[in-house]
Amino acid sequence: MTTKKILKLGVILSIISIIFVIYGIKNEEGYAGTKFKDNVVFYAQHQDDETLWASSAIIDAINQVGADHVYVVQVSYGTGIKVFNNEETFKNMTKMEKYKCREREFLDAVKALGVKRKNVILLSRINKSDSTSFELMEKVALHFEKSLKSVTHVAHTYKLDWHLQHLKNGSVIQCLYNADKIKDVMYFVKPEYEKYISDNEKIVFKTMAKEDREKIKKACYAYKEIDVNKKRYGIGYKSDHRSFERLMRNYSSILHTAKI
Repeated sequence: MTTKKILKLGVILSIISIIFVIYGIKNEEGYAGTKFKDNVVFYAQHQDDETLWASSAIIDAINQVGADHVYVVQVSYGTGIKVFNNEETFKNMTKMEKYKCREREFLDAVKALGVKRKNVILLSRINKSDSTSFELMEKVALHFEKSLKSVTHVAHTYKLDWHLQHLKNGSVIQCLYNADKIKDVMYFVKPEYEKYISDNEKIVFKTMAKEDREKIKKACYAYKEIDVNKKRYGIGYKSDHRSFERLMRNYSSILHTAKI
């Protein structure tokens, strides 16, 4: 092959690479072409879990089934994080005031990802107790299954995490699945646990499209914004800035099946 032809081939390959970056490709790894059911429900235990561990999956779900059919259930108050104990700003706040600070970040983040406000369920707003109600989460999941018929439920992993609430979140959905009360499930997991998932059970959603990556970046910034006048304190980012920075480098969500 002549030098001229080699250079021409190099230019063509560069153009192809640019096209992939601009327009994106979905499901680059894992279960290529993984399909959701007609409706998809994501269960985020804490504010920022949906962005850090499931944002690429949420965007892919919206691209597959449409924003009208993608839901996010926010499960807990999320007021137990160290940030609230470490800063004087929060010293005299009530639990509900702290929750509202986190809720503002969460609502901006899911909006940035393309989730419609009407499809966001805030369990802390309807929870009658002072602690997380996993019974309420179960009732909501069963309601979705019964009313929407064709549903994929996407929760935290039930096995690969150090956080007990994350594991309980996943266990609620896994128990319903094992009891044949819901039919289709997936579980998102932190990147450091990927090595424990076999290729047969791993599902990776990697966001490549520039406009979709901007959505994830905007969702991350929702947890980073600090503006006292708007009662925004960058709580999510302060609590785990490394995971946010990592997400804005790789733009991926790692999930597994119900069989690990």
